[in-house]
Amino acid sequence: MKKLLLIVIVAALALTLVPLAVAGGPGHGGWKHGKAKFNLVGKVTAVDATAGTVTIKVKAGTKTVRAFRGQEATMGFTAAAKIWLLTDPKATAIAVGDVPVGARVKARGVIDRTDPADPVFTIKNLKVHPLPVEDPVLTP
Repeated sequence: MKKLLLIVIVAALALTLVPLAVAGGPGHGGWKHGKAKFNLVGKVTAVDATAGTVTIKVKAGTKTVRAFRGQEATMGFTAAAKIWLLTDPKATAIAVGDVPVGARVKARGVIDRTDPADPVFTIKNLKVHPLPVEDPVLTP
């Protein structure tokens, strides 16, 4: 009887621990966090369409960009980067030159820290919130 109880307990533990071990493994999709990746929220202060860069004043983000909060960071784009202008009913793909200065953005990408003094930010996905439309009746 004791052996049967021991076998049941070991089997129950095995059935609960195996799914937990498999769930966190590589290749299960999603955005994996690490020292070479970043997410941030900020405001666009400059756009250089010819160089394909944007300068963003960082407001908040993951701990990989903590040192840049309140500062401006110039970021380039990967070849397959997606830039979305978020409007109310839908999102529209736009080019780097169409990003409005002053717009709020959410950026996601990677950081190249080969030179620790000057990390290179590369954006993979940029979501641009459009600038608010001014009502001519309310402006003096």
